[in-house]
Order: sequence, then C-alpha cells, then structure tokens
Amino acid sequence: ELLANRMNTKAFFMLLFLAASALGAIVSSYVDNDGTPIDHHVGSYLIKDRDDALYRVTYDVEMLGGNLIINLDERKYIFAVMCDISNIELVIEFYNPTEAQNFFKVINTKANARFITGSKWNCTDGQDKSMMLMRRVLGASVNKQFVTMQTVQGFYEESIKDGKVTLDRVELPAEHAKTFCFGVNSNGDCTEAKNPLPLYGNKFITLTCSNCFVGAKATVFLDVEISYFKLRKIASGFRDINVNAAFVLDLIAQGSWSAGLDKTYKIVDQAVIIQFWIGPIPITIWYEIPLQLIANAKIDANLAATAGAKASWKIGDAFISWDEKNGWKMAKPTPVFTWEPVLKASGGFNAEAGLSIIPSFVIHAMRMLQAGVKMTPQLMFEAHGDVEKKEVCADLRYRVNSEAGAEIHINIPLTRISYDKVFGPYSLFDTGVKPIGHWCKKFQSYIKLTLLTNILPVSYTHLTLPTI
Repeated sequence: ELLANRMNTKAFFMLLFLAASALGAIVSSYVDNDGTPIDHHVGSYLIKDRDDALYRVTYDVEMLGGNLIINLDERKYIFAVMCDISNIELVIEFYNPTEAQNFFKVINTKANARFITGSKWNCTDGQDKSMMLMRRVLGASVNKQFVTMQTVQGFYEESIKDGKVTLDRVELPAEHAKTFCFGVNSNGDCTEAKNPLPLYGNKFITLTCSNCFVGAKATVFLDVEISYFKLRKIASGFRDINVNAAFVLDLIAQGSWSAGLDKTYKIVDQAVIIQFWIGPIPITIWYEIPLQLIANAKIDANLAATAGAKASWKIGDAFISWDEKNGWKMAKPTPVFTWEPVLKASGGFNAEAGLSIIPSFVIHAMRMLQAGVKMTPQLMFEAHGDVEKKEVCADLRYRVNSEAGAEIHINIPLTRISYDKVFGPYSLFDTGVKPIGHWCKKFQSYIKLTLLTNILPVSYTHLTLPTI
C-alpha cells in the first residue's frame, strides 16, 4: 500500500507537470496611441532548472506585437543563422531566395524597432552557448537566399510595455524536491572537492590545496514589473542557501623555505541556471564564478603536514529587491556555522602558512539585475606539537562577516534613456571572532603551525579574469 501511494504521488506530480506546462497565449491585441501594435500575453507553466528543480513561471504582459518581435525558432524555411563574435551582424540563410525576399520585406519595415530572438541557432548573447538570443535590428539587406542584419543588444524595457513576470520554486514533498547546486571545485552534488588544486612547487617546497571547495545549494526566484516601457520593480537572488566547504592545505618541504602565490581563475563563465519564454521573448537567469586564490608558507625544517578545516554553513535567504517607490531592500540571512578541524603531520618543524580562496558567485537576471552577497570567513588555526607527549593540539577560531551589493542596468536607446542604479556594499552581519574548539591528536613529531584561511564565497564585484 505504501509503495502504491508513492507511485500514485509520482504519477500525480508527473500529470501535474504535463498538464500545467502549456505555454501562454495572446489574449488581445491593440494599437497604441503612437501607432505601435501591442499584444497582450498571459501564461503560467512549469519549468525545470539546470539541476531539475521545479519552478512555476507566471506572466501577464503587454509587449510589442505585429511581428515587431520575431522568434527565429518559429520561422519556416530557415536553413542556418550565422553570427560574428560580437553578434553585431546576423546572417540568415533561407532555403530559397523567395523566402529570403519575403523575410527581408518584413524586417526592413521599421527595422530599427524590430527584435530578433531565438535559442537553437548557436548565436547567443553570452559566452555560454545555452544563452538565448535577443537583438534589436538596426538595418538589413538581402542577397539571393541570404538576409544580413546589423543588430545591437536588445533590452526588455524596450520590448515590454506593461506587465508582471514571476518565477518561483514549486514546493514538493521532500523525496521529490531538488535544489540548484553551484560552486567552486565542487562535485556534482556540492558535497565534496572535485580535484586537488596544485598551488606551488619546486625541489624544496610543495603547496597543494588537497581538499578545497565551496559548494552551495539554493533556489532562485524572479519578480519583475514594467510599466509603460519603464522598470518599476525587480527582485531576484538566492533562497534557502546551504553551503558545504573545505579548506585543507598540504605542505611538504625540505629545510628552510618560503613560497607565495596569488593567482586568478575563471571557474565558471556565464552558466545558465534557468531559462524560459514569455511569448516570443526569452528570459535567462545565469551566474558566473571568478576565483582568486592566495597562498603563502614559511618553513623552518623538514615538513610534511596537512592542516585546515571542513565546514557546513546554513546561510538562509540572501536576495535583493528594488522598486521606484521604496528603493533597495535586502533580505538578511541568519547563518549557522559548523566546523570540523583537519590536522596531520610528520617530522619536526616550525611553520606558518596562509590560504585565501576567494570565489565570487554573481547572479544575473534578465540583464537588468546583477546581484551578489560577499561573505568573508576567516579561519584562525594554531597548532602545537609535543615530542614527549607525542601529540599535537590545535585551537581554532573563526570570524565571518558578510555584505551585499547589486546593480540595476537599464538602457533604452530608443528614447535615449540610460542609467545604472547601484546598491551597496551593505553590511549583512559580522560574527566577530568566535572559538571553534580545542582539538588534540596523538602524534610523533614536533609541530608549531599557524594557518590563516580567508574565503569569500559570494561577491558582486566586476572582474575580468583569464580561464584556467
């Protein structure tokens, strides 16, 4: 009976998903006072994010109509779409010259007010190939079966007159619920390090981040309101954030030596969390993860040691909102931190070491909002070994402070309005220095080790970084 109930539950949710996933429709059309055709789109459907978490999209939007927004995915007789690196020039190849001429006649009328969208032509608005296309047409020409268009970035507030768009997670029973997983050097479910990170090495000293990662699980949401081609309200960010992490450094040295490293990586370059459509307009929420890694060590004798800590943090909600009446608001998280020390060593030595792992998790919503939360945990690790007692003992302390920031990007070249609204940095919390505990382990060498670890899991900072 229990098995049957579970099967019925799964069947119910599958039927629910299939029944509710139908796209919306145009419920009415009219011509605005300035002669612009407007279509009224209404819809509500279910969609899954990259990790199969279930969300509901709901929208009630008035947008440009009358073929002013052309979704290439729905056009017939297109053979290929070609674009340059910047997507300034788009070339559409049709199956025959007649279809190219017909398309050119449509696109060449009010060309600077038309938009091209699409998702399956490998011409995207981001470096990630799963990003969807949204370009405003400046001009067009036709030659045989080819239509060539000069375009610029298209913005939502240019194409949407009025309306509301919301994206929220669908609450399911625990056995069916999933969350979005993202991180730095984390495995597929954000619970362990994917690989060791070599930091520095020569014939005298080797530094390796043997177990270093930051993995977060969370849900995203979006709430947008536009009125007469102006943004009135936007909110987005992460909810129910839970972080698993480890910051463990391996040191191997022969004799007295010191080393240092300051290196920048681009761990993730524009990866999509979720994307969906409201009528012919694509919407994408994506993130990026720049990473800065700093390490240094000073060794006074032969050494082989591993030191650091594993961590589990319950962060809570960290999202931001803006509206034209009340301005910025920030949901303050209520974090709980749990630490587990790691210490291994052999050989007599004195050493000091430092490790900073600084990833930046930046969320982007509809190209309108870029937001992030910067957390700065500091792990203070002091260990002392006693040859006579054959044990090593460690005292660990930590401090975590957090701040948030965001930017709204609005650009309306049609009406020559352009401005950015910036928020932050805004302090969310500061734990102050707190003890983790005193920890001892039997050991057959002398060690005096100081380890200082700084980790910044989330940041809104703009960075241009090389790839690994």
